Amino acid sequence: TERSSYEFLVTTPATWNAWCNGSLLDESMPTPTTRLRHWRIDETIPAYLASVAASNYVAVRDTFQSTAGTQVPVTLVARPPDTTNMKNSFLHLPEAFHTFEEWFGPYRWNRVGYVLTPEGAMEHPTSIHYPGSIADGSLSYQTIMAHELGHHWFGDLITCDRPEEMYINEGFAEYLSYLFIEAVNGRTSYLNTVRANHKKMVHQAHQLDQGWWALDSVPQAWTYGEHSYNKGADVIHTLRTYMGDSLFKVGFTSFMNTYAYQPVNTEILRDHLQLVTGTPLTDFFQDWVQQPGWSAFEIRATQSTQTGNDWTTHVTLGQKLRGPAQAYHNVPITLVMLGDDLQEQHRVRITASGDLTEVDVISPFQPRGFWLNDDDLISMAITGSTDTITGGSFHSVGLANMDLVLPAFTDTMLIRAEQYWVGPDNAPADDPWAYVISPDRYWRVQGIFPQGISARIFYDGRNITAGNLDPLLMRDTLGVDFREDSLVMLWRAHPGESWQERPSTVNPLGSATDAYGRITVDSLIAGEYTLAWRKSAVGMAEGGSAREQWIISPNPAKDTVLLTSTHHSAPGTVQLIDTTGRMVRTIPTQGPSVQVDLVGLVPGTYHLRFQAKGDTQSTRVGSVVVQ
Repeated sequence: TERSSYEFLVTTPATWNAWCNGSLLDESMPTPTTRLRHWRIDETIPAYLASVAASNYVAVRDTFQSTAGTQVPVTLVARPPDTTNMKNSFLHLPEAFHTFEEWFGPYRWNRVGYVLTPEGAMEHPTSIHYPGSIADGSLSYQTIMAHELGHHWFGDLITCDRPEEMYINEGFAEYLSYLFIEAVNGRTSYLNTVRANHKKMVHQAHQLDQGWWALDSVPQAWTYGEHSYNKGADVIHTLRTYMGDSLFKVGFTSFMNTYAYQPVNTEILRDHLQLVTGTPLTDFFQDWVQQPGWSAFEIRATQSTQTGNDWTTHVTLGQKLRGPAQAYHNVPITLVMLGDDLQEQHRVRITASGDLTEVDVISPFQPRGFWLNDDDLISMAITGSTDTITGGSFHSVGLANMDLVLPAFTDTMLIRAEQYWVGPDNAPADDPWAYVISPDRYWRVQGIFPQGISARIFYDGRNITAGNLDPLLMRDTLGVDFREDSLVMLWRAHPGESWQERPSTVNPLGSATDAYGRITVDSLIAGEYTLAWRKSAVGMAEGGSAREQWIISPNPAKDTVLLTSTHHSAPGTVQLIDTTGRMVRTIPTQGPSVQVDLVGLVPGTYHLRFQAKGDTQSTRVGSVVVQ
């Protein structure tokens, strides 16, 4: 929060020269073998942004026309052999400059400058240190070039006033690199970048940063982690949707003008954007920035009736949560209605809130299918894609972690495959005692496609960064009696219906006990799918005893929760497990009830298991939402 102007007097060997922030005021040769350079930056900057670089540098110069009506000097500084590669790698620097001015207002520094250094990159104002290894003559790293320039608005011009809110510096700078991609490569490339980053975040951010963190409260151990950079960028993409492009530009240009050269925080940002644009953003910041985790809205029921030439559909949405999140409110989502052929698609924007949302929507045809957010304008705990397929024998839906093996066909097919990074609702299977249903994820498949498609899905319960797709389904059963050949795929046509086992084939890809392999659905049809493992061929629980039922009260809970068994339980332990699969509490119990202390836990959903004394296997009790 302490900002100063700086002055530099740097002595180097005579064959070298120094580059610093700001303007070069004077240069002299105090002795035949030394060079003295005098730099000054008048704008105030935090101390960590002051910089000196020295070598046998030469400068490639240019100018950019600013929206402020001025000519901004540009200096690309490198050792003589490196200047050609640097110029080629910075081919699209003008697009980055003009894009950022368009979205966030005029560039406020006296020049644009980059200096090649052995290591980096670092956003020193007017003298960005940039690693020479990535100025290699290609455009492979140009998003890093854009990211560092973006800091001249976020990080340099305005600066987060607490390291816990580093998303204001790094998340925005990363998002500006996405805007650069949109300007240079187009909207499709932008959305592909957003989608790939979002999938990584919803899958792995909490693993890579070892916890679920709110963007405004990231611990200092993870100041420069996935949440600050990449989840920050993901959430800012969603903020753009809430505000719309025009108001997004108006709001942030005003914000930069008002708070230039000042420290800021989330509350200042929220209140200013609301004041200037008139857009209500309290829910957005509370949901997306000021709490950890993710939300996933799902279509639970639809009922269509004809009204004249149109059809009115009553749509019921539910909301599920991934990580320790509270329900989101007033979320704008695109709802897609599909007719009888590929051309019949109708889109409307609806607003969803809380656990249950009911809306009426009108379409010019009778809808046959429904899905949400296929434009990916909102970063929910869902990843997937809508694909029009005209031929071939294999198609990968990478965002859904699903591969399709296609039959010979002549007509064009349309498939929407979605992967929900939450467990499905608690509707039982046809044989409710026989299966453990995944609490980790499920799939929804809609569209117009022929019979005979096979769908391959990789399962992965390994406790490694590349794994962790199915941590709760498999990890806490490893080492007991679990084998991958007990895995099955369950299916149902609509949410709320009972699950049925769908013909499938398990390929353990080597070991049958390492929690990694592939399951193939033999014939894909529309509906919902989830992984499960068969624990019994008859209605008996583990160990052969009658299945116990548990009452969890209250639920949600704040300080304590009481678990009561409908049968007398043997002595044992109750295990409290978070959504990453980590056991966070173990509570001994001697009888049919036990009180579980929740004080100190991060709010969110926790899974409960009971393990009787002397048993090697635990049984599921249920879940509790900690407030």
